[in-house]
Amino acid sequence: MRLRFFKRIVYFSIISTLFYSNTIYAQLNQVFDNVFNSILRDALKLSEGGAAVHGSHFFEAADKATSVLTPALSSLIASNVSSFPLSSTVAGITFDFSTGMPVKITESLGPIFAETAQTLGKGKVNVGFNYTYLSLSKFRGLDTEEMRFTFTHQDVTNDGTLGESLNESDTIDLFLGMDINASIFALSATVGITDNFDIGVAIPVININLTGEAKAAINSHTFTVRDTANHRFNDDGANPELETRVPYDETTSGFGDVTVRLKYNFLRGGGVDLAALMDLRLIPGDEEDFLSSGKANMRFSWIMSKKIGNFTPHLNFGYDRRPAFLDSDEFEFALGFDQKLAKGITFAAEILGEFDLDKDEKIELFPGTTRIVDRDIAGQVLGERQVDLSNIPEKDNDHTINAAFGFRAAPSERVIFLGNVLVRLNDGGLRSRVVPTFGLTVSL
Repeated sequence: MRLRFFKRIVYFSIISTLFYSNTIYAQLNQVFDNVFNSILRDALKLSEGGAAVHGSHFFEAADKATSVLTPALSSLIASNVSSFPLSSTVAGITFDFSTGMPVKITESLGPIFAETAQTLGKGKVNVGFNYTYLSLSKFRGLDTEEMRFTFTHQDVTNDGTLGESLNESDTIDLFLGMDINASIFALSATVGITDNFDIGVAIPVININLTGEAKAAINSHTFTVRDTANHRFNDDGANPELETRVPYDETTSGFGDVTVRLKYNFLRGGGVDLAALMDLRLIPGDEEDFLSSGKANMRFSWIMSKKIGNFTPHLNFGYDRRPAFLDSDEFEFALGFDQKLAKGITFAAEILGEFDLDKDEKIELFPGTTRIVDRDIAGQVLGERQVDLSNIPEKDNDHTINAAFGFRAAPSERVIFLGNVLVRLNDGGLRSRVVPTFGLTVSL
């Protein structure tokens, strides 16, 4: 009976989610292309020399932006949104089967994101709903609104050095002014197949808002040395507009990656309880809207826990296979505890870590510098400079470490409410300062 009910819950969830996910649709990956092309192709005006002289000299920069920056930014956002940790599969009110008969255990209600080795028990079903809000405002410690890319002029003399022509000393700074917010609604269900083996499914619906105002500023060497700007955003080289802005605001909602979770408890009742968890993200969501990395992921974790009265410490560690573009495989761990504070109330605390394993899949957003030799009208050298192509810190990895603190409250044996905040402890990756999660679990 419970298995049939579990199937009905899953079918209803999929149908409802698909209906909702199609209500709003937009290809968010086009936002960055539109910004780069609007500034570097459309808004940039020509000098008196005409299109044959200056009209396409930043087109090469536009091509590089759309071929390098857009895929990297898209992968960065999609991998962070789609890989946010699901809540624990642990049951709140559990039973001891060691005697062959189910005996209710009055204990802690379990962790929030990490796992303990316990399983639900044969025939038991848990259905849960979680809401998580992400405000992805930092990348490697830098505000996303302050992310800057510098575009250089085409090397028109083809000598390998910029500055032989006055125009080659002109550069364009582009600040993305980006604000990324995501709401994740996750419906999950877990069923105990045997006393030691659980199967679960999680279906996320994700709403993403990508908004901001990109600002571009021309660093005009031509205007400095000859009082006429050869690159500008208006038609008057003697009185040039050297700044322009491009606002953008796009929202999408859709179906994220459906996750199937398999958990097997193979040792309990001794010194330490042990289990293994397989997390399969099998049905990719829409990659173009940042709802998915576009590839199926697989995570395998070992779980260790020990119940000591009302206190349960736990350790999870494992390997996350992430085959998507610019999305490194990871070693992951979760170390924490949950403590029963009073009847029906549990406090949980955890340290969560994700460590990149493949440097070839690191995110690179215009690394390095470009050498420019500035000259005057007569061609005499004025000086030499190294132009940073971005203000984003260059790193070989984006390891992340977070702390999670939360409570579970059970007003009855069948209903558990949870609330949690996730706080970043380092600057790696694209991150929120604080991530709130609220949820409800019902045992059937």
